[in-house]
Amino acid sequence: MSAEMASKKKEWNACLAKSGGNPGKCEKFERDLRSVSKAAGMEGCIDETVALMKCTSGGSRVNGCANAFLSMRECNRASGKQLLAEGAGYAPAAGKMGLFMQEAAGLTQSAAPVRSLEGMQEFGQESAKKLGITPGDVRF
Repeated sequence: MSAEMASKKKEWNACLAKSGGNPGKCEKFERDLRSVSKAAGMEGCIDETVALMKCTSGGSRVNGCANAFLSMRECNRASGKQLLAEGAGYAPAAGKMGLFMQEAAGLTQSAAPVRSLEGMQEFGQESAKKLGITPGDVRF
């Protein structure tokens, strides 16, 4: 990362830390970072940062913000993104398949289950059955 880009990213991050979760308050710093990032041909993870902040401070956080979190994580990998969004799931990035076991490719195509009370109850009941606990039993 160039010194200028590092400086702009540091300024933007400092502003975001003081923004109360509102990335719109840091638009000037964001524009500067986008400009420097584009000129340097480097990824600044700007869109991913904004999307994650909006998700975690908005109504969509009830869904867990998994996609925004994963996008942010992948963007910040030192060696570059390993997974890319593809359809309802993810696929290994070009040139990164060697990092994954052959069986893992199929797992990246799965989607997280919908978060709901019913889903959590069903999961709990299935887990209890596997442990030999029948419905209605209480064990501590």
